[in-house]
Amino acid sequence: MVSSSRIRGWVAISLAVLGPVSGVVGAGSTPPSVQLPALAVVGQAAYLEATIQTTIEGGPVSLSLGTSSSITDVGGDGSYTARSTIDSVAVTNAPASADVGAWGFTAVQGMSFDQSYAATGTPIDTTTRSVDAQSLIVDFVSMAYIGFPATAVGVGESWNVEGTIGSDGLTFDVTYQCRLASVVDGSYTVDVSYAENFSSPVLDGIVDGTISGTGTLSGSLANPLVVSGGLNQTIDGVRMVNGAATPMRTDTSVTLTAREGEGDGV
Repeated sequence: MVSSSRIRGWVAISLAVLGPVSGVVGAGSTPPSVQLPALAVVGQAAYLEATIQTTIEGGPVSLSLGTSSSITDVGGDGSYTARSTIDSVAVTNAPASADVGAWGFTAVQGMSFDQSYAATGTPIDTTTRSVDAQSLIVDFVSMAYIGFPATAVGVGESWNVEGTIGSDGLTFDVTYQCRLASVVDGSYTVDVSYAENFSSPVLDGIVDGTISGTGTLSGSLANPLVVSGGLNQTIDGVRMVNGAATPMRTDTSVTLTAREGEGDGV
């Protein structure tokens, strides 16, 4: 099995733990203004494909995923729960020395898990996972869903979302900066970025550096589960352990493609 710290490093750009949205800036927004995300309805479904690329164990690693999701419950406050099933997962590129079979992805294919979201689209909890590889999949599915303001947003308006990212056994507090770039033909596009300095204690030492990411997400105005786009993240720093300095850099990119589903078994 891959260690949980290393697996989470693959998807460190996960937006799974977004916090409350701060005030929207730019009061003189350009029409149209839209309430985001789309209103959740039980039975809405989507199929999401992803490609994750990073560097691990001495070389480039690529992972492809296919996940089907459907909304199973909607609360009176607009919050909702989606059940997702891992339909396919494959390591498409890895170092020749890597023991891909020991990474545990075969075991998670066919597994299902639930994820709940606030009415604003912010993930509000995650299911406890028993397999490290499944944690990767859950983080991947959650990363596509960012939080929105409680009021309608106009094209060109921006807002901030406080969040936490886990990677390589470290935890990073970041502020996601989001901007509604467009609303066209039943879909919206949001630009996302963040950049923070960090200093984190590790066993017998400390890690200092920066974490930054940029990306663009496009979603449906009719179905909150349909979100596509791309995200890129860099962690760059120095790990000091017992007086020895070791450079630390992890580059990760994730590409998402979603389509409307038809309920269970999309």
